[in-house]
Amino acid sequence: MSASTSIRLAQRMATTGSLEPARQGRPPGGGKLAPHAALLIGWVEAQGDITMPELAAKLKAERGVTAHPASLSRFLIASGFTVKKNSAGDRIRSR
Repeated sequence: MSASTSIRLAQRMATTGSLEPARQGRPPGGGKLAPHAALLIGWVEAQGDITMPELAAKLKAERGVTAHPASLSRFLIASGFTVKKNSAGDRIRSR
């Protein structure tokens, strides 16, 4: 271990009381879709076969919030939705 690494570890131990590395990345739970979570989930549960571009257009029209379809998809997946196909081959979202 180099001297500089030892110094940094000693400083971390003195300031935090632990040698665990700090959390990296953005803090969880934020984002511009979080305030609209209940609305988005309600729309998807009411119309399970809604596409992400349709959902983005509806969000823009009703709330004035611009969101990319991929962002909406990631948000719904994080909320517990999965994309399933029914017997007719159509995609539907289920939770």
